[in-house]
Amino acid sequence: MNYKKLKEIMQTKKFTVEDLSKSSRIPIGTLSKIVCGITPNPRFNTMEEVAASLNCSLDEFSNREPMIPYDYENYIRKFKRLPAHQKEYIKYVINLEYDRMVSLKSSGKKSMKCFEFTSVEDGLADYGSQKVHDVWVEQNPITKECTFFVWVRTNMLEPKFCRNSILGFQYMDGRFPKHGEIWMFLRSGYLYIGRYFKRHGVPLLRSLNGTIDDEEITSVMDYKRVGRFVGTVDIPELTSIV
Repeated sequence: MNYKKLKEIMQTKKFTVEDLSKSSRIPIGTLSKIVCGITPNPRFNTMEEVAASLNCSLDEFSNREPMIPYDYENYIRKFKRLPAHQKEYIKYVINLEYDRMVSLKSSGKKSMKCFEFTSVEDGLADYGSQKVHDVWVEQNPITKECTFFVWVRTNMLEPKFCRNSILGFQYMDGRFPKHGEIWMFLRSGYLYIGRYFKRHGVPLLRSLNGTIDDEEITSVMDYKRVGRFVGTVDIPELTSIV
């Protein structure tokens, strides 16, 4: 127990000994001895109450790094308030970035995720219907750019992509689509693959099979950019069983 660390945290959060006593319901005399270093090894239960009042980790009262830095606390609170499908999307991005980090350290073949959507209607795939396949692919110019794949089990994207195609996408949430590029978008829990273009300055998504009307992007906040299409790939371990 490092009493100086405790004092630093109290100063940062603008807590006096009196404030901490009221919040933790620990007597001022007991806290004063801890804060001044007179009690070098206070009881665990006491420090647990102190940590809860200061909204910090017990590790921060020592020289160890905290398990959850302060910066993450605000994100965690925001995450808990999101709709279920948005929480799932955030988990997907974290897993995607982790897999990408691992693949950058490997050579030859790399492990990636291939998503299959079992509920597709009118060109929209229900994000919650996804199945995830862990696959190994050869490193080549296309797969090196890809961060995930989508296994098309429907003819809804014909003639551009026939049934049983495996599409490679690059997660590029920070970059805005260019005219003519094929992107995957997420809106209200549904995925849409279309060609991005502008007409009189208005951004639109064009159907790949020509049977669905152009969809106008009225608000970029409503359309989450999931990834840019890179190319089709062959994964025999999936396609050979169909």
